[in-house]
Amino acid sequence: MTKKTHLIIIGGIAAGVKAAARARRVNPELNITLFEAGPEVSYSACGEPYYISGIIPNRESLIMRRPDEFSKDGICIKVSHKVTDIDIQAQSITAFNFNLGQSIQQSYDQLIIATGAQAIIPSISGRDLKGVISLRTLADSDNLISLLSHNKNNQVVIVGSGYIGLELAESLIELGAEVHLIDQCERMFPRMDAQLSDQIHNKLVEKGVNVLLNDSVISIQGQNQKVGSIITQSGLNLSCNVVILACGVKPNIELAEQSGIKLGSTGAIEVDQRMQTNIENIFAAGDCVQSQHRISGLPAWLPLGDIANLQGRVAGENASGGDARFPGIIGTSIFRSFDLEIGMTGLSEDDLNKFEIDYCETLIESRDRARYYPGGQTLSLKLLAQKSNGKLLGAQAVGTGGVAKMIDISATALLGNLSCFDLEYADLAYAPPFSPVLSPMIIAASQLCKMVSN
Repeated sequence: MTKKTHLIIIGGIAAGVKAAARARRVNPELNITLFEAGPEVSYSACGEPYYISGIIPNRESLIMRRPDEFSKDGICIKVSHKVTDIDIQAQSITAFNFNLGQSIQQSYDQLIIATGAQAIIPSISGRDLKGVISLRTLADSDNLISLLSHNKNNQVVIVGSGYIGLELAESLIELGAEVHLIDQCERMFPRMDAQLSDQIHNKLVEKGVNVLLNDSVISIQGQNQKVGSIITQSGLNLSCNVVILACGVKPNIELAEQSGIKLGSTGAIEVDQRMQTNIENIFAAGDCVQSQHRISGLPAWLPLGDIANLQGRVAGENASGGDARFPGIIGTSIFRSFDLEIGMTGLSEDDLNKFEIDYCETLIESRDRARYYPGGQTLSLKLLAQKSNGKLLGAQAVGTGGVAKMIDISATALLGNLSCFDLEYADLAYAPPFSPVLSPMIIAASQLCKMVSN
């Protein structure tokens, strides 16, 4: 690499800024320019529900680094610049400057696409009314806080029961709102198996959320361009002043697609382990790319913040002359709704049935510390293993404590191709304030061993 080498990065929330930082460490002489369509870079979208509820009172806490901090490291950040075209032959990009209302062009030697994902907006009449929002950016959070502040008796409809919908349900109840959560699926948080998702359902009902499953919003009604109510497929008419569309996200791939960059079977950008696309000097990372699932061996698209950062680091190193590899994903995730910790890793029952993998499962109820030790919390742990050899395939946990520990142990076991026989006698940390004498993981693994042996 030479001093004249220019790296351009498109996108500056998670993968993009991580790529920029890594590229600078690998090659101090590299020219780096990052374009971000929005007004801010390097903030924690995962922290937004806690900012909305007031747990995080200071908005600035969610911003990791500002453009002037990047400039000290010789990284040029151009906010409010939307890249509209990539000319692969000329090795240049065109970006529209929203502040000046004009386009600019810049050439590159290496390019990283980190355009992330966008909220799915269903085709519902009335979706353009004031009070209908989705939640992706800090500006979206600001908008929701503003909407809620103008009404003492907020009535909110959340459409969708994924991560965002369930986290927001807690935030809104804490703010004193009346909350209705609607999902067209048969069960809440359908990524999780039924025995555990039912616990989430029960918790929301206990906390005062009106949960409506097997239903969908078909119309949003309003007056004076403001939300007033919604109508569901089943015929319900619910009064509300805010509708939050939490129907999931989709990868931002339009720019890549129109430039001739190959998309994968999931609809996201296809990359190899170096995060390189089908174009030699163009890399991609974060929520806009698909990865190989290390358990199924198949392409998967799982937009998660930690994965975006890991992929950004690999893309940044390789685009600046290094040689790093991203080995793939296993789908580890965790979040909280009210006092329930909810986590999973690997494959679910639905996945295993779809892939026609013969498996056995166990579900145990346990505690996060010795039964006699004060302050102990309960948890449910489910393990899934291959029937022929006991190899761990997936894990899920729900409870008021200890979930992160169980999921992290399971994720490590999955990465190491361990079986229930390995876990049955695992040497895990024990003391009464931290665990029962036999960890829930050991108890669950022992039950699986009996099933596999039989």
